Amino acid sequence: MPQKLPSAIFCALLLTCTCLHQASAGVMGWLADPFDSDGGINQQPGQPWTGPGELPAVPDAQSLNPAEQGKVWSLPQLTAYALAHNPQTAAAWDALRAQAAGVGIAESAWLPTVTLNTSASRRQSASTAGFTVPARNSVNPNLTLSYTLWDFGLRSAKTAAAKAQEWVAGFTQNQEIQSVAFSVAQAYYQVLGNQSLLLADEKTVVENQKNLEAAEVMHRAGQATVGSLYQARAALAQAQSTLAAQQQTLRSSQGVLASTLGLSPKTLLKIHALLLNQTPPELHDAAETLMHAALSANPALQEARAQVAAARANVRSAEASGLPSLGVSSSYGYLFQGGFRPGDTWTVGFTLTVPLFTGFNNHYQIRQNEALRDQAEANLATSRNSTESAVWQDYHNFQGATAAWPGARSGLQNAEKALEVVQAQYRVGQATIQDVLLAESTLAQARYTLIQNLVSSYVALAQLSQAVGMPLGAQKP
Repeated sequence: MPQKLPSAIFCALLLTCTCLHQASAGVMGWLADPFDSDGGINQQPGQPWTGPGELPAVPDAQSLNPAEQGKVWSLPQLTAYALAHNPQTAAAWDALRAQAAGVGIAESAWLPTVTLNTSASRRQSASTAGFTVPARNSVNPNLTLSYTLWDFGLRSAKTAAAKAQEWVAGFTQNQEIQSVAFSVAQAYYQVLGNQSLLLADEKTVVENQKNLEAAEVMHRAGQATVGSLYQARAALAQAQSTLAAQQQTLRSSQGVLASTLGLSPKTLLKIHALLLNQTPPELHDAAETLMHAALSANPALQEARAQVAAARANVRSAEASGLPSLGVSSSYGYLFQGGFRPGDTWTVGFTLTVPLFTGFNNHYQIRQNEALRDQAEANLATSRNSTESAVWQDYHNFQGATAAWPGARSGLQNAEKALEVVQAQYRVGQATIQDVLLAESTLAQARYTLIQNLVSSYVALAQLSQAVGMPLGAQKP
């Protein structure tokens, strides 16, 4: 009859098996992910990832110095500040510097390479006779010079491609400069317009306040109904609501302007007010003249031309890489070995490399670069068409904005006179409060139209200047 194990032994065996199972599970888990690459991943798919523990610090927002905070800025001053402080222009300049260094990398292939390497070792071995050879210390410095004599234009093609990429980066920087300048101008004119709209809303509030006071006088005199009084109050409340909303719109546009300068949106910049009695900017060039100028001034179009030059150089580089190359190399070494006299070694030789078969690698590299060249040429044609189209559209948008100004100006003048007449008629009982409120609404809309027309004309001129690639007309109101 089998004997039962004592309970203490049974518990010990059970504990041992449990530990072995846990240990084996731990070993298997370690083998599945020995570097704990899943350690930073959440256990559930719906949990947000917290990211790495350390990241580069977010740079502090720039701010104006005390001397600049009270300054009244003009558009040229704002543009100059933005070009010097906006990170977009800095990034484009850094990219240009990197491509300029790439030209140096390509041109370095025209110079020889010189390397110095030194090996130091301690060696001990047993002879076949069964005795041990004493340990020997050795030091072997070696100087090597190598130079490519001929490569069928491979270095020239690579240098040309690097220079073309530098041109691409340069025109990209020019695009960023124009983009930042246009963003500043657009934000500047928007602030100008919102400032003027705020002043117009303040005038509307004042005029509606006067209308309400007149309605109260007429009501007390029994010459106006209580309904007229309520209508005047409603018109005043609406004007006050519009004024409050416009204050926030102005503050928002001021934040956009500060951001284009690389400053915190909370930075308040002071600019001159927009004068409603001034005429919009003038442009004496024809659309065809501006389109022709854009062919040599627009940086996006010039970048497309540089891309074609780079693609053509890459084709030549791919063709030359499949041709033979001839190089020369020379080395000189000196061996210091314990127990022996030091000795020197030197070599001079030529190397001819003839690629016989590369698995059609070079063949497909040529085909690929030819296709990329054709793509770059097609993109250049597309860029030309889009540039001319943009100049054409922006030119006529500008002409439309300036052509609408005389009518907007005349509409404001007539609306002001009409309100004066209706208010005078209302005071003597020859017009109703509805007539007064309608005339006031017409005047407010005329102010809005004239302000928007002036702002649109300057924005359209800035847009046209960006499309052409150079400043046009007087962009400062």
